[in-house]
Amino acid sequence: MSRLVKTLSVSVLVLLLLFFGGTLTYFLAQNSEWVVVRYPTVQLDWSDPLPTVEYESPLALVMAISIVMGFVIAVVLFFPSWFRRAWERRRERRFINSLEGELTDLRNLPVDHPAPLEDLPETSTRRRPAPADSGTDEDAALLAAALREADEER
Repeated sequence: MSRLVKTLSVSVLVLLLLFFGGTLTYFLAQNSEWVVVRYPTVQLDWSDPLPTVEYESPLALVMAISIVMGFVIAVVLFFPSWFRRAWERRRERRFINSLEGELTDLRNLPVDHPAPLEDLPETSTRRRPAPADSGTDEDAALLAAALREADEER
């Protein structure tokens, strides 16, 4: 990246952080009242099995803790799928690299001996049929001669 783009990116990031900090300060100043937070606790006393515990705290703190807890729960719930996707990407990247290495090895093989006749496909790989007078007998004779030469070289 050029120096100008980096400088602009950092400047925009600093401005966004200042805006976020200012907004958060304004939010905290506007929500300064205190609230009572009640949550149940478990006891083995049958007369009152779910007594409540009460705390007083600022509303902004309660909201901030709720947001942070929601974020933590979301990360914990999505972490296994993120981990699985990363593992699959690494596995696929290793497989692709091995295929690329194999392709490079195959490209660098010397062509000393042609493929055996049994490895050739039985059907023609041409997309359009050959005309009736194309000299297929000549092609067959040339192929047979090439195969004989290859057998003699072995």
